[in-house]
Amino acid sequence: MTGQPEPTVIPIPDDFPVEWAAPEQVDKTWIQGRQHAPAPITSLAAWLLINPWTQGSNRGFAEAKQPVKFEMEQFNTYAYNATQPAHPLDQMEAAGAEGERALQEQITTFADKWENEWLPEVKSVLASWTEFDLEAASDTNLLEHMGDGMEKYARLWDIHFQVAPLFLGVPSMFIDLYMELFKPKDELEGFSLIRADHNMSLEVGYALWKLSQQYVNDADVSEPIIGNPPHDALVRLEATESGRNFLNDLRNCLDMYGHRSDGIVEAADPSWTEDPSPALVAIRENMRPNAEDPQATHDRLLQQRDTATSAARGKLETHPVSVRDEFEKLLAAARSASRIQEDHNFWIDQNSLHFMRHIFLEIGKRLAANGSIESAGDVFHLVPDQIREAMASGQSYADIVASDKAEMAEWARVSAPSMIGTEYGPPPKSTMGRALGRFFGTPPPESTSSTEVRGLPVSAGVVRGTARLIMSLRDANRLQRGDILVTPTTAPPWTPLFGIAAAVVTDVGGALSHCGIVSREYGIPCVGGTGNGTYAIKDGQLIEVDGSAGVVRILSDV
Repeated sequence: MTGQPEPTVIPIPDDFPVEWAAPEQVDKTWIQGRQHAPAPITSLAAWLLINPWTQGSNRGFAEAKQPVKFEMEQFNTYAYNATQPAHPLDQMEAAGAEGERALQEQITTFADKWENEWLPEVKSVLASWTEFDLEAASDTNLLEHMGDGMEKYARLWDIHFQVAPLFLGVPSMFIDLYMELFKPKDELEGFSLIRADHNMSLEVGYALWKLSQQYVNDADVSEPIIGNPPHDALVRLEATESGRNFLNDLRNCLDMYGHRSDGIVEAADPSWTEDPSPALVAIRENMRPNAEDPQATHDRLLQQRDTATSAARGKLETHPVSVRDEFEKLLAAARSASRIQEDHNFWIDQNSLHFMRHIFLEIGKRLAANGSIESAGDVFHLVPDQIREAMASGQSYADIVASDKAEMAEWARVSAPSMIGTEYGPPPKSTMGRALGRFFGTPPPESTSSTEVRGLPVSAGVVRGTARLIMSLRDANRLQRGDILVTPTTAPPWTPLFGIAAAVVTDVGGALSHCGIVSREYGIPCVGGTGNGTYAIKDGQLIEVDGSAGVVRILSDV
C-alpha cells in the first residue's frame, strides 16, 4: 500500500535472546504486556493467558464484530501479546467498517446490556465458585472443578471483550467530538466531563474509609495500625478485644471487596483476603490527621464536572439540534463507560483470578501432602497436565518447580524489550485505533534533559513531592501521604493508593488507562506512558509532576 512503511524486523537485545517456537512467530509484532504484567509470570499464569484467556477473549472480539484477535506467548518468562487480523487481509477493510457500525449501534444500549445481561451472568459464575466446597471435594471432583473453572474463566473473558470495545471506544468517540466542537488546548478538558458518578474502585475506597473512621479514636486499633508495618500490626491487633473486633470487621469488608491482588494476570499473587496489607495501608493513611473522606473528594469533583458540562452546553446553544443530541448521547454513554471500565475489572478480572487462584491452591495443598511439591504455592509453577499427573501418581515435580522459579529470578534482572518480532508501522486510523492509543498510550516526546522525564498528560495539575518507587503492592507500606507514586503500571487494586499519593507517574498507560481514569476521579495529577519513569527517577528524590503537560521534573538528588 502506498505510503505504508516496509515491515522491519526488530533487533533483539543481546541480554534477551528469543527462541521462536515457530518460524512465523518472528513475522508478528509482539508487545510486552507491561500494562498488565510488567514482571516475569509463573508457568501456570502463562498457560492461563495462552489458553482459556485467549480463547475467551477472541470469542468476545468476534461477538463484538471487532476484526482482530489476540495471540499470547511467554518469552523468557515475560508475557507478550500479538494483535492479528481476524480475517484475510483483502477482507479487513470491510470487516473494519462492520466493526465501526457495531460500535455505533450499541452506544445507547451497552450500559443496559452490561447491567441486565452480562453482569448477572458474571455474578452467577462467581456465585457457583463461592458455593463449591473446595476442601470437601474429592480429588476427582476437584480436578473436574478445575476444568470447569477454566471454561468459565474463558467465558468471563468472552464477556470482557464484548464490552471492552465499548467502554474504550465510546469515551474516545466523545473526546473526538469534544475536540472537534471546542478546539481545546488538550484532551483533558473533555475528559473532565466524563467522570463517573460511581464505580466499584471508588466504592472500595469508601468502604475502607468507613472502617477506618469507625476505629480512628480507638487507641487499641489506631496505634498498632499507624505505628507498625501491616504484618506487625496484625499481630498486635490480635492482642486486644478492640483489635479483634476490628479484624473481624476487616475480614467482613474484604469478603466483599478483597477478591483482588497485585494485577490481573498472576494467579500466584495473594488476594487481599489472604494478605490485607494494601487495605491496612489505606486504613492507616485514612486515620491520620487531615485525611479527607474520598466520597467528599469525589462529590467535589462531580460538582466541577457538572459546572464544566453546563459551560459546554452553553457553547452549543447555537449549534444544530443534531449536534447537541450527538453530544448528549455520547456524554451519557461515556460516563457509563467510565463506570463500567472500573466495574468490569472488579467483577471479571479480579474476582475470576481470585477464584481460580483458590482452586489451584487447594490442589497445591494436596500435591504438597502427597510429596509432589514442597508447598501449596509451588502449584503455580506447573501447568494443568502436570497437575493432573501429579494428582494421579504422586510424582515429584520439585525439579520443575525449582527450574521455573530460578528462570523467573534470572529474567527479573533483565529489562524485557517492549516490542519484539516485526514492526509494520502504525495501524490504520479507526475509532478503536484511537481508543487503544488513549488506553495503552502513544510514544511521548523525547526529553532533552537528564532532569526531565516526559510522558503523556492524563490528569491535570502540578504537584511537588517525594518520589516513592512502588514496584508492586507488596511495597505499598512505603507510600506516605503526600508522596508521589512512581510505578510501572496500576490496576484497580491500587486504587486506595491514589487517595494517599499527591500525584502518580507510570511507565505505561494513556488517558483511558486505569492510572488516568482514577487519577482524575481522585483529582490528582498524573503523567502516564513515560516508558522509563521507574528507571530515570530515584526513590526519595524531590520531583514535580505536571500532569497537564505530561512532564516530570527532577528537582533534587536523593
